[in-house]
Amino acid sequence: MKIQVINMTFQTPRGTKDIMPEEMIRYDYVISVIKDVFEKYGFDPLDTPAFEDWALLSAKQGGGEAVKDEIYYFKDKSNRELGLRFDLTVPLGRLVANNPDLPKPFKRYQIGKAWRYDNPGAMRWREFTQADIDIVGSDSLEAEAECLKAVCEIFLALGFSDFSVRVNSRKIADNFIRSIGLTDAASVFRSIDKLEKIGESGVKKELAEKGIPEKKADQIIEFVRIRDLEKAKKIAGPEGIDDLEKIIDMSGEFRRYLIADMSLIRGLDYYTGVVFEISLGAGVSVGGGGRYDNLTEVCGGKKTPAVGISIGISRLVSVMEERKMLSKAKTKCLVFVISVSSEAKKGVAGLVQKLRSIGIPADFDIMSRTLSKQLQYVNSRGIPFAIVVGEKELKSGSAKIRDMKTGKEEEFEFRNPKKIARLVKPE
Repeated sequence: MKIQVINMTFQTPRGTKDIMPEEMIRYDYVISVIKDVFEKYGFDPLDTPAFEDWALLSAKQGGGEAVKDEIYYFKDKSNRELGLRFDLTVPLGRLVANNPDLPKPFKRYQIGKAWRYDNPGAMRWREFTQADIDIVGSDSLEAEAECLKAVCEIFLALGFSDFSVRVNSRKIADNFIRSIGLTDAASVFRSIDKLEKIGESGVKKELAEKGIPEKKADQIIEFVRIRDLEKAKKIAGPEGIDDLEKIIDMSGEFRRYLIADMSLIRGLDYYTGVVFEISLGAGVSVGGGGRYDNLTEVCGGKKTPAVGISIGISRLVSVMEERKMLSKAKTKCLVFVISVSSEAKKGVAGLVQKLRSIGIPADFDIMSRTLSKQLQYVNSRGIPFAIVVGEKELKSGSAKIRDMKTGKEEEFEFRNPKKIARLVKPE
């Protein structure tokens, strides 16, 4: 029987991308900085499934209408309705609801992928990586301040000086919406949340389509332009604003990065109080969060106060690459040991293992290539150091390590590879 071979080329699905080693190294660096700060602030790691029950993901006051149409929905072989998680917060609400005896406050961080059937664009993907911290069980404003301080420390550690964290409270916005005689605050919030995408005219058009009179729409636009807490207090009253003032004061040295912004709403329905958004200027948002005291109840548990903030790692790495803030290293391998002949290869393998045993990432040729081809390979991978080993080096028990960038060479003895460690990993 003749088998027909069909030649096909497959691409990544729209809105996703392959992350090659060079870029993954940069991801790893950013994630390591984030993890270090999270753990310094007392957060412990957690992981949850990539998919959840559709009923949970689509629940009102879970993701709500803001993301319901963006959830990747499917049925499994037992006809169960499921969906890929659209964030890391709703799964946390479900986990806490299922584990009511967790010690409180429950402080966790999670770094993982999420999915939304959104329109792909610049720095916007349907599959993306997030890093979240959350504090569950405390209704103290200190919880908000802890999250904000951790995030500010992360962005300073990554080398940003021009970032800001916009802060607002749903209570302020809710009070204002009621003060002008409107009752469906959630609907108004969803329109305001699109302000950066569609502009003031777009928001007013959407409000008009919802039956909101032009005069009230103008009042809403005027209010969301406010960046001064005292001015907002005169219009909407003290509720919510007093909370913001306390949180900013609790943030200590990081308070200078916090900016009150009445236009900040956050579109997800589960937010109940203070909300945050991390901005890198020029309309670039790389994360946000806020207080969500009702989510565990929506997930089937008892009502439990909670607050958290999320960093969009995929977008953050893109911004840092654009601003040339990240290393251009192509590999994590530091040393490549080149064998001049097949006879030298056994000695080469032993040297490589010695280097690895003292924590130096090292590699050698497994393709039986010539000396020149091995050197080409070292250069193509951007490996910073190379050691050439032949019969002469094996007999003498010493060789030279070459800095591939400068061409400088230093001699060392095989029995003392720690000299290499001092050279390739200087303190």
